[in-house]
Amino acid sequence: MKRIITYIIFFAVGVSYAQIGIGTSSPQADLHVVGDMLIQESFIMSTLPTVLPLEEDFKLITRSNSSNPVGKVTELSVYDRAVAPINVVDYSFTNIQLDNLSDLDLQYDASKYIVAISNFRYTGDAITKTPVPATSTFSVGNFVVRTFISAGTWHLEIQNRILDADVLDTIEYAVTLIVYDKSFYRNLPLITTDLGGSNTGTASSTPILD
Repeated sequence: MKRIITYIIFFAVGVSYAQIGIGTSSPQADLHVVGDMLIQESFIMSTLPTVLPLEEDFKLITRSNSSNPVGKVTELSVYDRAVAPINVVDYSFTNIQLDNLSDLDLQYDASKYIVAISNFRYTGDAITKTPVPATSTFSVGNFVVRTFISAGTWHLEIQNRILDADVLDTIEYAVTLIVYDKSFYRNLPLITTDLGGSNTGTASSTPILD
């Protein structure tokens, strides 16, 4: 009789080990948490499987360093926040002086957000190439599309720094920005690498991502 009971216990463990439920007796995934969870040491997950096209309703979780004790893990609902972790914003600029959008204050607080350009479109008249003196070549100038920080906020520059469009030309810019909330993302320090005149090489250092 004891041997039969042992077999039943081993069978039950073998079937249920793949799913863990916290706050629920019927887990629907490998780890299913209903409510809050506390992780004080470390939380390691293996590589996630491929997501199927029909899978949806994913949740974000966050581990708090300010909880008491430290390590409270809760669901992060983007619906309860004024700003999501990743935000996509489209801009359109018309009636530009020549082609020079030299300094546009986007008014995103640099201490709270990281702003990056994901897409850019130039529409309108082309800037005329200029002959380079004493040569048979032409200059196309130096066209720049970038975001930068000035006086605590993010700014945008889109222009040809060397050549200008004709006064009668019409140019419009469309740009898509990705705005990251620094609560979830960090902007790593600049890595400068001297290639010594070569066009190949190795970065001088590797970012610490832990």
